[in-house]
Amino acid sequence: MENITKTYNYGGVDWICETWIGASSMGIAHGENPIKFALPLLLLQISVVSLFSMFFQFLLRPFGKFAFLSQILAGICLGPSIIGRNKQYMSTFFYTRSMYIIESFEAICFLFICYVTTCQIDTHMIKRVGRLAFINGIKTGIVLFLIPFLWGQFTAVLISKRLGGRPAGVSPAEFHHVAIVQSTMFFQVVYGVLSNLKMLNTEPGRLALASMMVHDCLSWCFFMLNIALKHNTHLADKNHAYYLSAAQMLMIVMIVYVFRPIMEWMMKRTPEGHSLKASYLTVICVLLFISSLWSEFVGLPYFFGAVALGLATPKRPPLGTGLSEKMGCFIWYFLMPCYIIGIGYNMDLSLFSLGDLIRYEILFGMVRFAKVVAVALPSLYYNVPLWHAILVGFIVNIQGIYDVQIYKQNFNYRKISKKTFGAMVMSAMINSTILIVVVKKVYQTMSKRNPYKRRTVQHCRIEAPLRILTCFRQREAVRPVLDLVELSRPAIGSPLSVFALNLEELNNHSLPLLIHHTQEISPFVVPSPRDQIVKAFHNYEKTNPETVLIECFTAVAPRKTMHEDVCTIAFDQETDLVVLTLDAGMESWERLLCRNLLQTCPCSVALFIDRGRLPDFRFVPIKKLCITICAVFLGGPDDREMLAYATRLANHPSVELHVFRLLDQNGASPLRDMVERNHDMRVINVFRKENSENNIIFREVRIEEAVELMELLRKEGDDFDVMMVGIRHEENLLMLEGLSEWSKMKELGELGDLLISKDLQLSVSVLALHQ
Repeated sequence: MENITKTYNYGGVDWICETWIGASSMGIAHGENPIKFALPLLLLQISVVSLFSMFFQFLLRPFGKFAFLSQILAGICLGPSIIGRNKQYMSTFFYTRSMYIIESFEAICFLFICYVTTCQIDTHMIKRVGRLAFINGIKTGIVLFLIPFLWGQFTAVLISKRLGGRPAGVSPAEFHHVAIVQSTMFFQVVYGVLSNLKMLNTEPGRLALASMMVHDCLSWCFFMLNIALKHNTHLADKNHAYYLSAAQMLMIVMIVYVFRPIMEWMMKRTPEGHSLKASYLTVICVLLFISSLWSEFVGLPYFFGAVALGLATPKRPPLGTGLSEKMGCFIWYFLMPCYIIGIGYNMDLSLFSLGDLIRYEILFGMVRFAKVVAVALPSLYYNVPLWHAILVGFIVNIQGIYDVQIYKQNFNYRKISKKTFGAMVMSAMINSTILIVVVKKVYQTMSKRNPYKRRTVQHCRIEAPLRILTCFRQREAVRPVLDLVELSRPAIGSPLSVFALNLEELNNHSLPLLIHHTQEISPFVVPSPRDQIVKAFHNYEKTNPETVLIECFTAVAPRKTMHEDVCTIAFDQETDLVVLTLDAGMESWERLLCRNLLQTCPCSVALFIDRGRLPDFRFVPIKKLCITICAVFLGGPDDREMLAYATRLANHPSVELHVFRLLDQNGASPLRDMVERNHDMRVINVFRKENSENNIIFREVRIEEAVELMELLRKEGDDFDVMMVGIRHEENLLMLEGLSEWSKMKELGELGDLLISKDLQLSVSVLALHQ
C-alpha cells in the first residue's frame, strides 16, 4: 500500500496526516518494504543504536567505563551531524511517523528512569550521614542552590552586553533560561556517578549526597512555586488555577495515602528473601502510569508523578533497589536506545560557529565554577579539607541522562533552540567525561593512606594499650567478637581500646552511612537489631570499665567498597589490628572484602573463622574456664605478628597457649630467606625467654612434606579451641607444596584454608593474621 502523507495548516499549526498501513509487515516476499512499517523500523533502530553504543564502549574501554559518553556518541553518529547528512538515509530511517514513536518510547524510558532511581532515595537518611556531613550538607545545599542561579544570570548579562553579545539567533530570554537550566543539578546523577566510581561511602561522597538532597528539595519547591505563579498569572479564570492547585495536592495525597499502602501490602505478602510477583510488578507499573498521567492533567511535567511515586515507595526489599533489578534490563537495553535516537536526531553540529561555542562555554564554565565555589565556602568554614571540598565541587558538576532529558524537555517546549540544545548536550558530554577522569585520579591520590608509624601488634609496646577494630556482618557474630575481646583484655595495665564496626550491605538505603553510636539506648524504646548490637557492647564495657573501652560504629556501604569504611576507621583511630569475623562458608563478595582489607588496610588484619568452640564469657565465670589456643609458627612477618598477638592472649587467666614451631628434617627453619630466618630466630628467643614462667607450652615439630603437616593438624586440631596461623608464607616451601593448588579460601593462606577444609574435618576456630 502506498504511504500518502499530507500536511494541513489549521489554527496556525501544521497537521500531518498519514494513511495507516499497520504496525507490522507481511515481509519482502509479499512485496512490502518492512522499514515502512513502525515495528520493523523500531527494532532496526534499536539494533543499530545498540551496536554503535557497544562499538564506542569497546573503543573507550581502556580509559574506563563511560556509558553516558558512548551512548551520546552513538546518537550523534546516527543523527544529522554525521550519517544523517545523507538525505536518503534520513527520509528512510527518521521519517515523521517513526520519530513520533521514538519520542513516545523516549518519554517512557525517562519515566521509568525517574521512578527507578528515585525509589532508592530514603529522605530519612539525610540526618544519619554523620554530623559534619549533615550540617555542612544543609548549608552547602542552600548555597549550592542560590549561588549558581544568581551567578549564571549575572554571567548571561555580562556576555550579552560586554563580551560581544549572545550566540547568533539566540534571544535574551533564551540565553537567561539556558543559565537557569545549567545551574540545576540532580541527586540521581551524582548518586550514579559515585556508585560507578565506588565512592559512595567516602567522606567526599557523603558530603556530595547530603548537599544534593538539600539542593533537590529546594529545587522542587522552587519548581512547584514557579508553576503555581504561572497558573495564577496566565490563566484568566482564577477559579481554574485554584482547581489545578487542588488537583496537584490531591495527586500527592493519593500517592502517599493510597498508592503507598498498596505497595506496603505487596511487601507484606512477599516472603522475606523472595522477589516481587509479576502481578505485583504490573500493578506498580499501572500506578506509575496513573501518577504520570495525572501530572499531565494538572499542568505538571509527566515525570513529576514518577518522582513523587518513587519518593513514596517503601525502601525496604523487595521494593527500593529490588525494583531496579526487576526493571533494569527493560529500561537500559530496550528503552535506552530509543532515548539515544531521540537525542541524536535533534543534534546538528553544523549549526555552530566557533564564536557561538566560545560564548556558550563561557556561560557554562562560569556556572560550573560557581558550583565549586558554592561547595567550597561552607565546607572550608566547617574545616573540611580543601581538596575534599574541591572534589565535591567537581562531582556536583558531572552531568548525565537527567540533565540531557531536561534539555530535551526545554527544547520540546521551545524554551531553547536546536542550536542551544546541541551545545548543551555536547558540553555536558565532554565536561562530564573529563570530570569523571579527574575525580577518579584525584580521589585515588587522596585515598592513599600512609600511617606515620607501623601499626602492628608486634610493634605495639607491651605496656601500651592495644587498639583493635572488630568487624562483623550479622548479629550472631557479636558473641564470638566479645569472646575475642575478652581474651584480648589485659589483666593489668592500660585498658584495651575496642572499636566495634557493624557492616551492613547498602540495599535498604539510598545513602551510604557511617554512624558513630554515642548515645545510650533508651530502655523505653523497642530496640532495633542495630541497637541491640550496640547495647550488647555497652553492657560488656560496663562490666569491665577499667580494662576495656568500647566505641560502636555502623557502616552501610556497597559490597565492593565496604572495606573503605573499615580502612577509614582504622586509619583515623590508629588501630593496631583489624579483626574481621566470618563464617566458614564465605560468599564471593565476603572474600572480596577480605582481599581488599589485606591489600589496603593501614594496620594488621586478622580473619576470625568462628566454629562455636569459645564459651560465652558473659554468662560463665572466668575462673572455671580453660581456653586452649594453639599458635602454629612457620616463619615470616605474618607468623611473627601472629605470635605477638598470641602472647597477648596468653596473659588472660583462662588461656592456655601451645606454640608449635615447624622445622624441617634438619631441625632448621624451612625458610630460605636468611633475613627472615634471623628475624624469626630473634623473635622466638625473646618469646621463650619472656614466657618461660607463664602457662605456655612450646614444641618444635619436624615436618618434611605437606602430608605430615596434615596428619599433625588432623591429630592435634580438635584438642584446641582456637588455632592461630599466619596468612602469607615464603613461596615453594616443601612442607606446603601442593596445598595452594587445592586451596578454596586463598584469603586465609595455605594453613588457614587447610584448617577449615573438609579434608581434615576439624571443628576448631581459626584466627589467621596478616601483618
